[in-house]
Amino acid sequence: MPTSEWYKFDDNRREKFLRAAARYFPALESTDLSPDQVGVRPKIQGPGDPLKDFIIREESDRGLPGVINLLGIESPGLTCAREIARKVAGFIESGRGA
Repeated sequence: MPTSEWYKFDDNRREKFLRAAARYFPALESTDLSPDQVGVRPKIQGPGDPLKDFIIREESDRGLPGVINLLGIESPGLTCAREIARKVAGFIESGRGA
């Protein structure tokens, strides 16, 4: 059974995490990371930052052809899942997505 200890950030693992994540996101830098609770969270703004809408982005210009990122989609964004699917389908149909 998970305990609160499982969700604490251990800064000693920062570099190892960065190396692993950089395999998927080569432009990722240590300064892009900020400690928080451990886990997958759909946040694209930091604490105290103004609210940001979600991002749908095809990543060819970042050296990741065929990758379509859907970032920061929280509960309100899920209400427009059909439109999000249409946007992703448009990338795929245009040959810009996998």
